Amino acid sequence: MSFSPKRIPSTTFWLLSLILFLSFASPADAGSWEHSFFAGTQYPLKVVYLQGGQPGPTVMVQGGIQGDETAGYITAQLLSQGKVLRGNLIVLPRANVPSINLRKRQINVDMNRRFDQNYNRFYEDRVARVIRYLLNQADAFIHLHEGSGFYNPTYVDNLRNPKRYGQSFIVDTLAYNQIDLAGTVAPVLDELNNHIGMSDYKFRLFNTRTFDQGTNYPEMRKSLTCYALAEHNIPAVAVEVSKSIIQIDWKVRQQLTATIMLLHRLGVEVVPPEFTDEDVQAYARKGVTVMVNGRTLGKDKVINLAPGSTLAVKQVSAGPTEFAPELALFASDRPGVNLINARRMVLEQFSELELRSDGRKVAEAQVRWTGRLPNAPGDDTPVFVCWLNGNPIFVREGETLHAVLGDQLILEGIWGSDLKEVVNLKGFVAIPWANNGQDLGWEIILDPDNFMSKYALEEDRSSGTLFRVVRETPGVPRSTFYVEILPRTVLALRLGDERGQNLLIPWISGGSYRLPEGDYVFESAWSNGPDDKLVALAGDVPLEKGRSFRVDYTRPLKLTVRQATTFGDIGSMTFTAGGLASRETRAQ
Repeated sequence: MSFSPKRIPSTTFWLLSLILFLSFASPADAGSWEHSFFAGTQYPLKVVYLQGGQPGPTVMVQGGIQGDETAGYITAQLLSQGKVLRGNLIVLPRANVPSINLRKRQINVDMNRRFDQNYNRFYEDRVARVIRYLLNQADAFIHLHEGSGFYNPTYVDNLRNPKRYGQSFIVDTLAYNQIDLAGTVAPVLDELNNHIGMSDYKFRLFNTRTFDQGTNYPEMRKSLTCYALAEHNIPAVAVEVSKSIIQIDWKVRQQLTATIMLLHRLGVEVVPPEFTDEDVQAYARKGVTVMVNGRTLGKDKVINLAPGSTLAVKQVSAGPTEFAPELALFASDRPGVNLINARRMVLEQFSELELRSDGRKVAEAQVRWTGRLPNAPGDDTPVFVCWLNGNPIFVREGETLHAVLGDQLILEGIWGSDLKEVVNLKGFVAIPWANNGQDLGWEIILDPDNFMSKYALEEDRSSGTLFRVVRETPGVPRSTFYVEILPRTVLALRLGDERGQNLLIPWISGGSYRLPEGDYVFESAWSNGPDDKLVALAGDVPLEKGRSFRVDYTRPLKLTVRQATTFGDIGSMTFTAGGLASRETRAQ
């Protein structure tokens, strides 16, 4: 694959990138790796860390915070495939996967309006919590968007006026403390616009004057760029291309060029990956294959399902790796639930399945039902069917389901029922804009702080918090079971040392522990629940299982454990070098 010179808006800039590449190519890249926060949930957040061969600042670049802004997440994804020569990048290609799956600006709330405080209501707030955490590691921030129309400081027509955002570099103010945003952006605008022929397509500087009392854009005070500038005192710029320009490949090239030029001004040098216009136009439809119960969706136009069966979804191919599209499989009766990341036992029939790649429909199949649903228990006691952390659970009326904070619960239905069931977890709202009491099928992260506290049952319970789950199906008597949510307690850390021995470190939140100087491999964090519901971080680096970290004499290492599904902080321990690990900590 290669670039098409006639489509590159700044030949001079790309030549400069080549010169920089030749100048700095001798030192090897310090490294690159990925980590997925919230893995296995409906809102996975992939982060790509890129370290250059030469020292320099760290800049965070993010796309896809609003799912109908396609160019932003394609550009960010391509940037994550680039070669960093100087400095470091933290790239979040797709910040809001559920909204990308549906190509909507928002699902529950606009995620880019959740940074004025630490909210804890929707999945968007959990993702925003990680974004704030990552931004704390950056020296500058670039946000990639795709706005409507064409920004113009004065009204020209409906597409060109101060209320449009497309084809602009947005800053909250021209200068903030010692940060000269105008001086950073202006040279890039000049260079970029020199190679754009159509005047309507040129970029403009859009100063929202966010901090002015009389600003016309007060909602920007809740945005991520404002948060980066005001809370972290780092340069922050949004690069907006226009939704009114239909050539997605042209927009991506413009946005990628603008981003790399801004990075250059901020002290980070990047050589972009090679790709063609055709690659951008067709990527979402290429090489995407999913099988459902052994049948290839799309190739097989009809999928046979038996009532009461469990869907076995297998992702065979996820498309071009350089674009890494997010895949979603939706049943027609639950269009917001991605079955690739959720289990389903089919207790109610639906008509079709649809596969989407970055929100674009790429395959579908009709569902043909064979057989009958197995009968209900003979004693007429309702049996609720649930999934707890991906495992099927059957709960009778009046029983209590025991869970731990951060566990994932899906209410599936009533076993043996042929009714259109309504099951409601009291205190949880699945669809905030249409609170009809129906919670079937939705992923519920069990977090009492996320539920309406008035529904927590007042009982003499010293440990967990109790909530009711109620069958509210019209025409049948109400039935209830209970969910007890226990606090998650970390018990120990399991590490491997350089000699291949296992160490079991008792967890003491806020405490410290001495280890011999050397490299250690993180294996797991043990708690009173599944270990995949915890995420450990060595300093600022998330620790995948099998990833190593170092303990040395010169600097203590802070290791933090957080909830994997909420990113809620559980606690930290400090490791210092010296002496030997006590015999009591060695795993037998």
